[in-house]
Amino acid sequence: MRKFIYKQQYVRPEATRISDGVIMRLDHVYEVDPDLMGHHFQQQEMPTWDTERIVASRNDHLDWMHTHFANETLVAGEESELELGPGSPTGSASAGRGPETPAKHPPPILPD
Repeated sequence: MRKFIYKQQYVRPEATRISDGVIMRLDHVYEVDPDLMGHHFQQQEMPTWDTERIVASRNDHLDWMHTHFANETLVAGEESELELGPGSPTGSASAGRGPETPAKHPPPILPD
């Protein structure tokens, strides 16, 4: 556990301007410029440790999502799945014959 020192936690580090409306105070933590946001929303003081906690939680969440849902990749050149509507056969084994059971949904509306 870190020792709480008011000046380290509530006095925000100097901001580095990245572009119009975007600043960076901590490494790899981008923020909307508080002066710009202050015109639209009331701002509140937030300690540095809380900002770091939120960023760490977001990164943990993204890591979890990648672990659980990123087990497939899209490869360029594969057959498009857009032409295959609900109930359409897939693969070469079923080519040339209709589906075993009819589709329960109407065919998809595709752009011309």
